[in-house]
Amino acid sequence: MGPDPNVVDIGTSRIFRITLRGVGGGTMRRTLNNIKRQQLARRQRMFLITGFSAVIMAVLLIFYLTPLATKGGLANVWQETQAKEASTSDGGESLSLGFGGDVSFVLEAEDVTKTGGADHPWGAISGLILDYDLSVINLEGPICSTGEPNQDQTSISVKNEPSNLAGMAEAGIDAVNLADDHVMDYGSAGLQETQSFLKRNQIATFGAGVNRRLAAQPALLESLDGAKVAIVGLCDVAPDSYYAGDSSAGVCEADLESVAGIIQEARKSAPYVVAFFHWGESGSTEVTQRQRDLAHASAEAGADLVVGCHPDVIQGLEIWKGVPIIYSLGNMVFYPKDEQGKKAIFAGCHFDGGSLISLEIIPLHIESARPQTASGNEAQLILEQVAKSSPGVDLAIDPRTRIAYLNL
Repeated sequence: MGPDPNVVDIGTSRIFRITLRGVGGGTMRRTLNNIKRQQLARRQRMFLITGFSAVIMAVLLIFYLTPLATKGGLANVWQETQAKEASTSDGGESLSLGFGGDVSFVLEAEDVTKTGGADHPWGAISGLILDYDLSVINLEGPICSTGEPNQDQTSISVKNEPSNLAGMAEAGIDAVNLADDHVMDYGSAGLQETQSFLKRNQIATFGAGVNRRLAAQPALLESLDGAKVAIVGLCDVAPDSYYAGDSSAGVCEADLESVAGIIQEARKSAPYVVAFFHWGESGSTEVTQRQRDLAHASAEAGADLVVGCHPDVIQGLEIWKGVPIIYSLGNMVFYPKDEQGKKAIFAGCHFDGGSLISLEIIPLHIESARPQTASGNEAQLILEQVAKSSPGVDLAIDPRTRIAYLNL
């Protein structure tokens, strides 16, 4: 896909040349006259046949159209045609969208990529990612090669090596959320370099920009079939100076007073809208009231789906006014601190006819910054944990596939 998540169609035309060659040799005049008479006779016969066929077709057409016109049939046919055209033009086509959690190539994860290569972290998960038309993750920290650490960062300053991007792009990641608490760790220069590197690798970005307006703009992603989805990124856990201002770079702030406007503006550009949050408390499986307030505001403003990460562990699901909310996906490519951090989920979403029609939760296991689909008892335990943390949510666990399906 292109830098502004657009699909490039390549047309192919072929030109065929037909050369007519003349045949030499003289003929007798009588023979020529006979040929001309035969040709004239053939034309006359064809004229009679064509005229007779046209009369028959006209009669049949009159009989066919009369009942349609008297019963409003022509109007119905026209309306059905218009409805089909409208369905195509409003972007309500089917679309599958995959979501993974936090990705960061630092500390121990950096050692893993240096040893195994940029594609090593994705080797066991790329097949799952490519099962979907489009896939999105949260990128934890900037991708830059220069700059000084931001003094406002109270935790560690994160810097991802540009060499890791090739593996992420090859694995099938189409867009990344930059609205988090680390992307400004190397200031506006680090952010600018990050967006430049991602653009070069044809990965779209959202959730951060050179000012507040651009940070709030969605990534408009389009599948090969032309279905569009708008994704906005919002952060609720960054240092104050990390948030974009009217004329200063930063991330999009998850503010209750502005979230509705951001969602509604995104709705103008695509039939499907997803809000991707960075929120909650690190290491906690409990959903805070602040998370719920932001999620509910997004759902009420018109988001079709709300997803989140940052806690580094799995949190539960909720359905609010018909809109699914996944409070924390956990990690994706990340070096886990403990056993809880090794558990994560991948969300597979299916849109059609202008709405989200199904959602599947796929359990993941992360070992040394390398995620893979969980299996057996571990997969069952992860899904049971999700179900237990999601009271009132109709989550059906398939014992054969070890995938949980959310009944909408």
